[in-house]
Amino acid sequence: MKVNSSCGCGHNPCPHMPKSDFAKSKSGECDIIQTGFDDIEAKVILAEPLLLIPVETDIKLPTYARDIKNIRKNVHLTQCKVLQDLTFVSPNRATLFVEGFVHKNIQYIDSAKGVLKDYNINVPFRCYDRIDLPVPPISPGLTSKDSSTEEYRQLAKNGMEADRCKFGSLTFEELNQPIDCKLLFSAVEEWDILKNFDRWSRFNKITEKINIILGLRITQKQPIDLLVNGAAPTDDENTENQESSRDVFRKLIRRA
Repeated sequence: MKVNSSCGCGHNPCPHMPKSDFAKSKSGECDIIQTGFDDIEAKVILAEPLLLIPVETDIKLPTYARDIKNIRKNVHLTQCKVLQDLTFVSPNRATLFVEGFVHKNIQYIDSAKGVLKDYNINVPFRCYDRIDLPVPPISPGLTSKDSSTEEYRQLAKNGMEADRCKFGSLTFEELNQPIDCKLLFSAVEEWDILKNFDRWSRFNKITEKINIILGLRITQKQPIDLLVNGAAPTDDENTENQESSRDVFRKLIRRA
């Protein structure tokens, strides 16, 4: 039976994995291949870019207005994603994707003695551009998508073909630290042009030309120290031959 793990309303964009059956298995003792520390991680600032995003929009009020009294504005980001340059032309090059909206609260009156009316509307924006990161991010690790790319076959008893009933494969995942993006500050500069007047000089349309300024912080967890077998690296010649668990893992994958 299929399990609906999300309401589809955007509350959980990445739902839990669907339920699966469990097979009976037997496990033994672990063989410890490497006991040294791989990474001592800390959040590193890769860049703090300042973005300028021009936007033009037309806003139609629900009723005619005589005068705008106040417009409050708040910036909300719905996406801030950094995609590394996988062409390896430069480890510091990446593409920045930004998406969001400006929430506007427009307060206006429709006559000289009219009550103050309230109208809320969101003005969406999006942009992307190439960016140079002063601190290079850690490159993505290796992952095999299809187990058949690394397949083991055994010779059949007749010595003439592969045994169709005995086979194996190698799959592997090296988990990467994501590149995070955070909004530090924002500013909205706009020019409002009133349009669509009636015979009482009231209007119900506003054309806005907007400059959105965003201050972002791009970070990633990176190793700031490397401990092998519980001790910090030294200038001893033997230290250069010591390996982290990640290095051992990569050698095993290459050997396979």
